[in-house]
Amino acid sequence: MTQPDIYKHLIFCTLTINSSTLYTYENHQLTSTLPRMNCSEIISQELGLINSSKTLVGSIPVSMSSSLKLSLYFMKKYLNLDGSRDLITVVVIAHVGVNRTFILMILKNIMDKYIDFKSRQDDKNDQASKAKPGEFKLLMNQIIKYEEMNFDSNQQNYNYGSTNDQNDTNTSQINPNQLILANEEVGEVRQLMLENINKLLNRGDKINSLVDQTDRLNTSSSLFQKKAQQIKRRMWFHKAKFIVSIVVGILLIILYIFFSLYR
Repeated sequence: MTQPDIYKHLIFCTLTINSSTLYTYENHQLTSTLPRMNCSEIISQELGLINSSKTLVGSIPVSMSSSLKLSLYFMKKYLNLDGSRDLITVVVIAHVGVNRTFILMILKNIMDKYIDFKSRQDDKNDQASKAKPGEFKLLMNQIIKYEEMNFDSNQQNYNYGSTNDQNDTNTSQINPNQLILANEEVGEVRQLMLENINKLLNRGDKINSLVDQTDRLNTSSSLFQKKAQQIKRRMWFHKAKFIVSIVVGILLIILYIFFSLYR
């Protein structure tokens, strides 16, 4: 493979779900020229950072040597099936000179095809066309080979409305095709907004419940205060009545003694 071919081919590609590697692709002709390069190890070192970031599509520079500049490109998406929320991540290693739209198209095609593949795997109502786990590795290889084979014929489409500065190795976002990227981000932002709205609604319900409980406590407190005042007045009345009865009794006794002495 000649040197210019490194700008038309991927070196390595992997698909992971929840950080577990499912499928890999390796261009042995290119990796044989890079004997000191362990693609799987490079991706495993960066995968934690990729999956923990909020960036759905991005790139990370890979330091090999001053003469060889590579980048790690990724695309990730959450897949909700059967109540589970799985994180799918597709990662590619390629030379920084490879057209970014070309890479982005491969990432998106692999992602879309895997989601369709996964849906067919989990479809309990269609056992006849149920996909087998090993089939997708072949499909992923076919996607990559097809895009590489048609690289020259699609060159004009790849370059339309995009920039591909080879010296720009520190970008955290791929920007060759804003429509594809925006489509991915809008879906995730929409999901985050829905989750935030639900949290606010739940928080509002809790606040309303707290307000109702406070109102009930205030009402109960007022009733208790009124009852206490009534009991206090009743007790004072009974006490006063008791004292008056004692005073009247003492007076009657005194009067009785007085009249008894002067008869």
